[in-house]
Amino acid sequence: MRRLRTVVCSALLGTALAVAFATVFASPASAATNLYWKNGTNVSKSTVWSGANASNIQCYAPSGYYATMCIRFDRRTIYVRSDKANGYFKLGRWTGGGNAYVCQNNHKNSSGDNTWVGCHWTWPKKGCYTMRTGYGQSDWYVTSGPSGVKCY
Repeated sequence: MRRLRTVVCSALLGTALAVAFATVFASPASAATNLYWKNGTNVSKSTVWSGANASNIQCYAPSGYYATMCIRFDRRTIYVRSDKANGYFKLGRWTGGGNAYVCQNNHKNSSGDNTWVGCHWTWPKKGCYTMRTGYGQSDWYVTSGPSGVKCY
């Protein structure tokens, strides 16, 4: 009887630890996020910066990802610049409120250097978010680490 109780207690403890481990150490990628993805439309640099001030634009350009992304809060628009023509599309990703919005710049070759594209969205007017940039091809892509959490 004592041995049976030990086996049952061990099994229950093992199950509880497995569930706790899976819950605590689950990958953020497995978190419920709605993904919205658009190919951007060409815009000029002056379009991105026209009327910009410290309260209505935020940019992010981590090294090694060959892309700059800017968010215009007053326009609910993500802008993505290709910083290097290396054969890969560039992207900007805004994540907040359980949603991820990706804008893709498809200018991959030498004519794509420093080109801007924009993607308009209807995300919430207030909230907290992180930004990422990245690059890729049709069957894969990589993204940078997130910016710090920002709230607007």
